[in-house]
This record gives sequence, structure tokens and C-alpha cells, in this order.
Amino acid sequence: MFINHIIEKFAHFDLSEEELKETRKILHLEHFKRNSFFLKKGECSSRIGLLIKGLMYAYNMDSNEEEHVHGFFYAASQHDVVFNYEAYIQNSPSEVSYKCYQDATMIVLDTKKVKELYEQFPRFYQLEMLIMQPQFLQALSRSKMLHAASAPEKISLLKAQSPEIFKLFPSAYIASYLGIHRNTFNRAMHKL
Repeated sequence: MFINHIIEKFAHFDLSEEELKETRKILHLEHFKRNSFFLKKGECSSRIGLLIKGLMYAYNMDSNEEEHVHGFFYAASQHDVVFNYEAYIQNSPSEVSYKCYQDATMIVLDTKKVKELYEQFPRFYQLEMLIMQPQFLQALSRSKMLHAASAPEKISLLKAQSPEIFKLFPSAYIASYLGIHRNTFNRAMHKL
């Protein structure tokens, strides 16, 4: 059952039998087809997804209807939690969409039900922080990448942080994520 995935992912948190029992009640498995959405721009962020199969990415559209990638998500990595924490904290509609690049399977939790567990298990606040910590670090890393002086520097920083992205996603998506034109990206990749 997919609860084993939760146990493995948060093994360092050492969930008790009672905590696992109550957590099982609020988890469900969802399957998504390629190009379907977990969260669309303008919707409220009310679910947390733990990607166990497939690839997803977060993006927004500019006035020319061009996608600008904000993040990548893939299973069994620090990039497997799909959640718009910014919209959740600010209680505002999402500024980005979360879309499946390929068919995906996720363990999904409703944020209201998670908050209800906080009353019963106050240490679950810590679990929320553990879930959010990688997202915070990714945001800091992306900021550093976007402020790098050149395309090769940006690419090198991303390769050092998450080399698997280059195997999983198209170069146009990666270029968008780094804030560089895809032709510039391709030239820089050939030089590296």
C-alpha cells in the first residue's frame, strides 16, 4: 500500500502507529494523465501531492501565451512534493499551474484535514516544516541561478544541484526555468 511510501519518505520523522493510522485516513491515491493539472493558476492551494510516479512541472503564462517554467517535480527525489506553499500561506489563488509532463501518480492530502491532525498530533507542525524545507532551499537555489552572470554558470549551478533534470525534461523547459533563451541554452550546453 502507498502508506509505505510515506513511511520511507519520512523515516527520519519516526511516525508512531497511531500517527500512521490517522494519516492513512486522509491519504488517497490519484492518477493523472499527461497534460492534466494538479493545480491551475487562479485556484486555491488546498492539496499536497507526493509524486510517486511520473513527471510534472510548474509554470505561468506570459501575455504572449508562452510558458515560463518555475519548477520541476519527479518521484523519489527532493523534488517529489507538489504544493504551492506560497499560495497556501498567503491564502491566495495560485500564480502558477502544476501540469503533468507525463502520466503521473500521487499520494494526495487535503490541507484542511492535515491541519485537523495538528490538534491531535502537534508535532505534525514539524512534518510540515520538513516538507517545506526542500521547497525553500530550491527557491534559494533558483534565485542564485537566475542571478548568475552567464548561461553556462546558470546551467552549471543547476547541473550541480539537480543533474537528473537534464535527463528528464526537454531543454526548452530547462532554458525557461533558468531564464535564458533556448538557443542560448543549446549553445551553452555545447560549450560545457
